[in-house]
Amino acid sequence: MRTGLIGMPAPRTMWSVGSEQFHTLVLRGLEEAAIAAGHSVLTEVVDGPGAELAVVRAWAAERRVDVVVLKDLRRDDPRPAVLRTAGVPFVLAGDVRQSGADAAVLHDNSGAMWKLLGDLLALGHRRIGHIEGPAGLLHSYWRREAYDAFVVEHRLPSLRVEGDYGAASGARATGALLERDEPPTVLVFDNDAMAIGGIERVRQLGLAVPRDISVVSWDDSLACQVSEPPLAVLGHRAHQLGMDLGRAASAVLAGAADGMRLVQELPVLTRRGSLAGVVP
Repeated sequence: MRTGLIGMPAPRTMWSVGSEQFHTLVLRGLEEAAIAAGHSVLTEVVDGPGAELAVVRAWAAERRVDVVVLKDLRRDDPRPAVLRTAGVPFVLAGDVRQSGADAAVLHDNSGAMWKLLGDLLALGHRRIGHIEGPAGLLHSYWRREAYDAFVVEHRLPSLRVEGDYGAASGARATGALLERDEPPTVLVFDNDAMAIGGIERVRQLGLAVPRDISVVSWDDSLACQVSEPPLAVLGHRAHQLGMDLGRAASAVLAGAADGMRLVQELPVLTRRGSLAGVVP
């Protein structure tokens, strides 16, 4: 097997206080698997989609890396086409509905949302708020689609607001939902940073978690764990995700990927102090 360089652009928001632990574990797993296979990893921190596209174009034009890890695809995302045109293979960290990569490590966002909402319904929650990620992201769309289908099937109110993955948007969305005549009894945030912002807004309104409202974060992080109370989360296996990305990239470099698709297990709800049941 030849030695190769695996490139992964890293949006600066990945290294925020709210998200650092999750993405550090992903990167650590990627590096461990790559190094074990005789490869190395290059990451470059970027500010937003435009900067990330510029990095991908430069890597492809200069053949600076041998394989690229892409994540968080958007509708009509130009990055895959740039790499295909340049003949640079890529590994996709994406959703089970996606295809077209040389290898992929995939999550079932729809299935995870259905499972989470079912768990919350079993705890007695019938007004479930969803603070979703940016609409342009495909995984945000599929989570929102699953949420909409679930609340229709179970005859629940639709209580969702779009955020931008930042703490401030989580706070704004929380305030908007809690101002309703019949506010949610639980809030599901699409990432940890928005959840941290949301729980701070709850406190500013003079409410308590989970006495007045429960909170669940889609991602885990150190900030979630040290929050008061600690935030309930979906138990994504971040280190395993990174290991699988490293395995997939190594298989591409070895010419042995053959359309490899590694599907992650559905994450399990990790109950912590921010989540309580609803007494009928």
